[in-house]
Amino acid sequence: MTTRRWDIDERQTGICDGSAMDPQVHSLLEAMKRDGWVTEEPHVHLLPHLRTACGEDWTLTGERLLEDGVYEVTLTAHPGDQSGTQGIELHRAAIRLLSAIAEPAFFVRQSEPGVFDCVTGVLDGDPPGFRSHGHLVRLILN
Repeated sequence: MTTRRWDIDERQTGICDGSAMDPQVHSLLEAMKRDGWVTEEPHVHLLPHLRTACGEDWTLTGERLLEDGVYEVTLTAHPGDQSGTQGIELHRAAIRLLSAIAEPAFFVRQSEPGVFDCVTGVLDGDPPGFRSHGHLVRLILN
């Protein structure tokens, strides 16, 4: 296993730890643990925005709400347009798509090839002043 963090990394270590963001990450985690925090009807609240974000590059091929509250959405790249379906370009495509539903708190992690898990929501005190709520989304890009 390489000790490099990216292809031209020569330092092999960073400048500090990430604890400067602890309060923000902790706030999101605490909100997520509240009973009833995940909103109902993601097909009403989120799906129209995701459909619009697909544009001419992606086709929505499936969506379902899982028992654990995760809203799973499957998208397929349009035939002949495979430019954004691999590596960092796939990651960037996922972020572009998910940004269509982003709220003040927004976390995305690629959990496996082509699968992006997202938490987005409003925390207490966030603009525009709604009560804290959120969404769990799993975006599957093919």
